[in-house]
Amino acid sequence: MTTAEPLLRIHGLSKLYGEVPAVDRVDLEVAQGEVVMIIGPSGAGKSTMLRCINRIEQPSEGEIVVAGVNMAGEMQGGRFVADGPVATARKRRKIGMVFQRFNLFAHLTALDNVAIGPYRVLGAPLAEARETARELLERVRLADHTAKKPSQLSGGQQQRVAIARALAMRPVLMLFDEPTSALDPELVGEVLEVIRSLARDGMTMLVVTHEMQFAREVGTRVIFMDMGRFLEQGAPGALFANPQHDRTREFLRRISHRPETEAARQPR
Repeated sequence: MTTAEPLLRIHGLSKLYGEVPAVDRVDLEVAQGEVVMIIGPSGAGKSTMLRCINRIEQPSEGEIVVAGVNMAGEMQGGRFVADGPVATARKRRKIGMVFQRFNLFAHLTALDNVAIGPYRVLGAPLAEARETARELLERVRLADHTAKKPSQLSGGQQQRVAIARALAMRPVLMLFDEPTSALDPELVGEVLEVIRSLARDGMTMLVVTHEMQFAREVGTRVIFMDMGRFLEQGAPGALFANPQHDRTREFLRRISHRPETEAARQPR
């Protein structure tokens, strides 16, 4: 019996700013279809780790392999050759990333915000790219808003356009960096429901979130991160019910006293 290669493998990942480690020797393996929720205090290194995976940030050291491809370079003639900008951009297509802010093109409609990646980057014919965009906007419940520009959409709608835009590049891995933190509380639920639907469809995801009930319900694994390190990880039910690390217990105790959005608490 063979063990399937993890979709994402990280070994010894560190990111230093000066001499201060934002990410400190992190190891992680994520199987196809896993939904890994990453929780922890602000400044723990969660967002920096995602940005290193996607090569927005250059890691100080360590290895990141996505779907069998080293994200930093290749072996050529018996030696490792680092990727240049073109190779980095090509490999980054494997990974979809959704940020706290939506970063949509203000002058484009929702449809063309989603279509522009497949058209400009993947070389799809414009009609095909727009048809894919329509399908994805329908998937995120925005079929009636394709002709609207970002200024005509709510924050939750803009974030759903951003999710559709990431999906349009046909990624094998999705990264979500606190996708609801910039939203008004009543808009959080509509974004979380889209992520729930992706989980049901088997999308492999890493989600940085402060929505604890959402992490418990949707995650297949939860990681508690602090000071650049993974202090504890496990199945959501076990980690939330019986955390083993003192720092995890302290964090969950403090966050339990903060009201979570009603939309995040509602089961779907």
